[in-house]
Amino acid sequence: MIEKNEFPVVFVGAGLSKRFLNDFPDWTTLLEDFWKELGLSNFFGEFNKVRDSIGKENPHYSDKELNHYSNIRMGSILEENYNGAFNDGKVSIPNFSARDAYYSRISPFKKAISEKFKMYTFKNGVEEEYSSFQKMLLKAQIILSTNYDKFIEESYDNISEYQITKYIGQKGFFQDTLGYAELYKLHGCVDSPENIIITENDYENFEKNSVLISAKIISMMMNSSIIFVGYSLTDINVRKIIKEFTRSLTDHELSILEDKLVLVEWKENEQLFVEEVVNDQDLGCKLRVIKTDNFQKLFSTISTINQGVSPSEVRKYKHVIKELIIDRGKKGALHSVLLSPEDLDSLEQGLLTKNITVAIGDAKYIFQIPDLISYCLDYISDTDEINTDIRLRLLVGQNSRARLPMNKLLKRELIEASTLHSSEKEKLIAKISTFSNFESNYNTITQSSVFRRDTADLDAIISSKEKKQKIYETISFNIKHLNLDGVKSFLVGELKELKEKGEIRLNTEMRRVLLLYDIVKNKRGNA
Repeated sequence: MIEKNEFPVVFVGAGLSKRFLNDFPDWTTLLEDFWKELGLSNFFGEFNKVRDSIGKENPHYSDKELNHYSNIRMGSILEENYNGAFNDGKVSIPNFSARDAYYSRISPFKKAISEKFKMYTFKNGVEEEYSSFQKMLLKAQIILSTNYDKFIEESYDNISEYQITKYIGQKGFFQDTLGYAELYKLHGCVDSPENIIITENDYENFEKNSVLISAKIISMMMNSSIIFVGYSLTDINVRKIIKEFTRSLTDHELSILEDKLVLVEWKENEQLFVEEVVNDQDLGCKLRVIKTDNFQKLFSTISTINQGVSPSEVRKYKHVIKELIIDRGKKGALHSVLLSPEDLDSLEQGLLTKNITVAIGDAKYIFQIPDLISYCLDYISDTDEINTDIRLRLLVGQNSRARLPMNKLLKRELIEASTLHSSEKEKLIAKISTFSNFESNYNTITQSSVFRRDTADLDAIISSKEKKQKIYETISFNIKHLNLDGVKSFLVGELKELKEKGEIRLNTEMRRVLLLYDIVKNKRGNA
């Protein structure tokens, strides 16, 4: 996977939520908690009777299968008891009444489950590994999970400019999706309690459409590795998923699968990756099992995958191209446009009013403009490897109010000596007064975001727990007091991290601190 530089398809199980979050219950513990809430006693006595009954009905079941199906039947028993108690007024759910249950047709039991999983807190000491986990999520082409909580999507959205697209239940399997930066919550989500799968009836309905999941996975598998993390090979949900799609494969497809299917199991205190190939006849395939407790190394390794843009950016490309070619084409409204990646958002708005055409060809015939991250990294690091004319052309293409570091380039002699058209040269010369003026740009700082004032302690600023935007604004506010070499090192590190994540855009606060640093360093007479 790493050698082939492929974005993986990642199944994330409850084991990862338990790894990072406080008091995260397993399936049986969840049922026991609700059993106690109803004031019922002897939970495991009832569980044992259910287990014995299922064992007599299915003598071929393994212990894991007996536990799995016992949990499902206990879910049915609990739903009936909980809903009855709720309607009798013996238990209550915040901001959810019997009237709400009647009109929404939402099971009170499932509503209560959604409320239980809405809030979570992190364990102490997991910050570094969690950061690696977040970065790994950004490199996943598709994420699938049987978890109800929002830990995955919130972890992703907190560090990505583009939010992940979420499909709850089996809805996404009926739709023509884009296949990048998507999350499939197979067993429901707290946002949609009616889709939570917990009872026998829920599982029966889910399995009726399991062929849709298999088809989706098979289509992705041919181009991507599939990683299960936070699950065990004995997990019945995992085994069902794998069995469903392996029985649909040809021998050739099975051979492809065996090279792409990886299951990561937790092994306490194991810092190495203990790898073995398991030939599981029940699953109908071979798969690699990696046992480790070093999940930070695992996440960091996956995060090294770099295709130039992140899956979320690929999704953006595919969405815009679909708008360009398919939707606009159906209206007979195609024209021409040449754009850089960071223009995608503004282009999408323009689709409403403009006639558009797309030309797809070999990149060597197109004058290549770097993305903003690459430009800024080259500029701030003083590497200056990008050709001057190319950098000037990028600046010409920016909005007249768009802040970027540019004072090394905004020199009349450089501009006049370039190969740009005279009108482009005029645009660049017009930028000089605006983007070399320290005060006018300094005065745009959002004062409420500044958490330290008149300080020369850069380390105190960047080591704070504040959000990145506030850190950037605080550095901007104190830029004249700070050591410029230290600021440079910090900015280069931030830009490298953005590039590693596949980002191609910069937020307003980052643009401002880059420009103010640039003015102070390269335009001292005006600073």
